[in-house]
Amino acid sequence: MARTLNRMRPLCLNSVLRFAFPLIAAWLLIGAPANAGRIETRGDETVIHIVSAVPVNPASPSIANQADMAAIRAFQREWPHIFAERYRAKYKANPTKYGTHNWDKISVEIEPFTGIKVEGAEVDLLAIAGGIAPDVLYINFRKSDSYIQNNFLYPLDKPEDGYLSTMTEEEQAFRIHPTLWQVIDRIGPGGQHVWALPYGGALGKVLLYRKDLFDRYKVPHPTVDWTWDDLLAAARALTDPKRGTYGIQLHRGKQESWYWVTYLWSAGGDVMEYNKDTDQWRCVFGSTAGVEALDFYTRLSAERWVDADGVVRRGYSSKDASDFAMKWERGEIGMMMAYIDERLFSTINPELTGMVPVPKGPRGERGGELNSRMMGLFSGITDPAVRDAAWEFMRFYESEAAVRIKTKIMVEGGYGPFVNPRYLHQFGYPEFERLSPPGWAETFEIAIETGRPEPYGRNSNVAYDLMTLPIERAEQLALSDQLPDDPKARAGHFSKSANEGGNAGKRNYDWDCSARPTSHPSGDRACDTHRIAGRLRMGLSQSVCNIPSGTLGSRAAIARKKNIRLGLAAPHSRTAHDPCLAIPPPRAGGRNGIF
Repeated sequence: MARTLNRMRPLCLNSVLRFAFPLIAAWLLIGAPANAGRIETRGDETVIHIVSAVPVNPASPSIANQADMAAIRAFQREWPHIFAERYRAKYKANPTKYGTHNWDKISVEIEPFTGIKVEGAEVDLLAIAGGIAPDVLYINFRKSDSYIQNNFLYPLDKPEDGYLSTMTEEEQAFRIHPTLWQVIDRIGPGGQHVWALPYGGALGKVLLYRKDLFDRYKVPHPTVDWTWDDLLAAARALTDPKRGTYGIQLHRGKQESWYWVTYLWSAGGDVMEYNKDTDQWRCVFGSTAGVEALDFYTRLSAERWVDADGVVRRGYSSKDASDFAMKWERGEIGMMMAYIDERLFSTINPELTGMVPVPKGPRGERGGELNSRMMGLFSGITDPAVRDAAWEFMRFYESEAAVRIKTKIMVEGGYGPFVNPRYLHQFGYPEFERLSPPGWAETFEIAIETGRPEPYGRNSNVAYDLMTLPIERAEQLALSDQLPDDPKARAGHFSKSANEGGNAGKRNYDWDCSARPTSHPSGDRACDTHRIAGRLRMGLSQSVCNIPSGTLGSRAAIARKKNIRLGLAAPHSRTAHDPCLAIPPPRAGGRNGIF
């Protein structure tokens, strides 16, 4: 259960980058420091040490971790054979490049990466700056572009290396879900390359529910055909603050939009879109679908209702993160969104917890999230032998041979019913395949088929921050009873000025808003959006954020809030009323990226 909960919260990179930027800038100026991997001569044996940020924890007693460790030990056993087949002759023929080590007797050791620990900081980035970067980096979707554009990742498809090209089509198909190619095969420095490999299978977002709570309140269990109306009705029926029960788990804070984005996708909207011709990302979540999704989400979180004792209540969700895990374990929360792993479905108790796809939106669309853990090679690896060994580790870690081993450990450890039936069938465990919770395999397939990739474009982590601002504003309006009950009037209230913002979002990001006074009817909204998107280097580079304005919070307020958060103060009185004007323009001819 802890693994599931840990996967629920998205990662935020921008605050870390602000902290680590001076160190990494120094790294870029003085040249790449040595990476953590090394080659050791131990007697007559050559030992290649690989440091991996992908979890390697020999001490953890969990079955899932032990399955991973079994696969790693299998790689270590296979390494001499892999090396002899693919590398030995090449190394011996070129001692200038590969060294004069004893290549006839070789082994490999995989070491866990610990790194520099600073609260709130991205450990990988600090390690890069400190010269102790792991050879194998952990990459998630939203930080992938920053790592690619800043040359932290080594391309995996260089012909001279023979890495990706030596994987058969069957190997690649087993490892990489087709939808994930758009995330790993991207334009970066030097052109388009494959920069990372998924591991652990695809992750799909689903709806978990507590069967016991549904039964207590005599609410029908969710089904594959559930809609938003069904979800809202169940949340209302399950919410009883006097008894401490709530319909659904949501969240507060700048990453709250992770909980909302499912509804955006299910309404037919999207977060960002990419223009391949211009290599630009553009925010599009302020669409009509975005307004519709925000309206529904606000009902879940802040709709006014009166209980049987005449007490005014707000919403049908628990947003208290401090004891969320315990509330869920005690059966006090009816539903929550969570990731489901392609390899290991879950360690939850199927007697208490059910699982269905995310509910359908107003027009029958379903928009969960498709995600995956990824691993990449650090570009600063200086020894080609270390890089080759690190690649082979990455290749083996989630190969068919490794997944077979992991499945065996899971089955022998009593977790066979929680393994994806696809792998139970493939690796010869049909008796456990029949024990899998009914409907879970179908739920996973629907989640992956209908899932949208988590935003992975340039500075997409900032998009999550910006999406949260109108969510917070909408909730405050609901709590202060400023939203009408009539659906049409309510929709109009939410979408006020959204068309204006949408039209502004279609213009080029270089549009000179600074020439227009902030007192102009659209200057407060459209111009500030463009200043954020086109001029704020730490913002959505070369993008335009089409954020609903008007009742969702003026764009100027969003700009000022963002400016304050980034610590950018106006240098003189001319800019005091308009903090966006204090932000320097982009570098001429360069990217507006994080750095």
